[in-house]
Amino acid sequence: MHKRNILVGILCASLLSGSGCSSITSSKSSSDQQEEYSAILPYESSDTRVKHVGIIASEDVRIQIEDGLMDLSKHYFSPSEVGYKTHAFLDYDELDATDGSRGLLGTLRDDNPNGLNPSTNDEFDTGNGKVKGATILVDIYELDWYKKNDLKGISLGLVVNDRVGDNNTKITKAKMRQYLKVTSTKLVNYMRSRFNEINDNIPIYVATYELNGSETADDTGGYMYSGYFEGNKQEYAVLDEKWYRVPSTSLTSKDSTTADQFTSFQEAMQKVLPDNSYVIGSAKYEGDTLTRMTIDITAHGKTAGEMLAVSQSAEKNLSKFKKRTCEYTVRITNNDKVYCMMKRAANSTEVVSVTSM
Repeated sequence: MHKRNILVGILCASLLSGSGCSSITSSKSSSDQQEEYSAILPYESSDTRVKHVGIIASEDVRIQIEDGLMDLSKHYFSPSEVGYKTHAFLDYDELDATDGSRGLLGTLRDDNPNGLNPSTNDEFDTGNGKVKGATILVDIYELDWYKKNDLKGISLGLVVNDRVGDNNTKITKAKMRQYLKVTSTKLVNYMRSRFNEINDNIPIYVATYELNGSETADDTGGYMYSGYFEGNKQEYAVLDEKWYRVPSTSLTSKDSTTADQFTSFQEAMQKVLPDNSYVIGSAKYEGDTLTRMTIDITAHGKTAGEMLAVSQSAEKNLSKFKKRTCEYTVRITNNDKVYCMMKRAANSTEVVSVTSM
């Protein structure tokens, strides 16, 4: 299977050159951002699912990575025009780097010229010191956009460590972007030379999710850089997304109003039943704008009436959250069984709720 190269995309960042970046532009409408992609059926699971689970244990983070890649892709691939497959090209063997395998996640060396991590003999400049044998890229997610049987585009999610080496040396943003610009281009060129179906006119979007490797961090990471490749062009953009644990001191420092509203919601839910209900969540920010909050309520109701009271209280108390730019999703679990799901869409006060009863 063979082909070749290329690019275009969103804006871009100074990297080492010091040139400015413009904001992301898109021809897609706001309705595209609300619409969900449709899976190409019958759905075919890829063996990369084993790789993803083995690398990142947290299901929440894995969902944030792939769901976030879908959201970002809507700037370029309209959900009303294409459906998706996953890993139609980069399967487990293409990625695998265990036991000296020659996959893309491996190190660059003579017998693995396609490895996307620095050679074990090279020193990687983190901006905070040089580190030998740095493992930066840890995983790749792939979404393939099809219209009927025709490939219309590809989105790739690179997952990277923000710290490398035995001393967990932090990689500066500038050095990370420099690495990602080179790596994204190399990966796109590889796919166009490796697979016949990916010709030079197939647009490829590459976005990078940076994991937070700090043991004391209140955020799990988020998308921080992207490139869009089409034809002979390539453009890059700095992204500023981050997921925060709720409640947390980091969230309180970033957005005390939302933190206080969550505390008020949490306290209200803890008073519904005699047995304590636990309330935690995650909040996604794009820059300083809260765009999504997921809330998990774990209750210990003994009767249908008690669980109904929990779900009704949750729906009522969602009004404590005043920000309309945000989509709120609530999952209520009772004694390890999901009892209720509810959602309040961005720019709406209506709560849509479904229970298992």
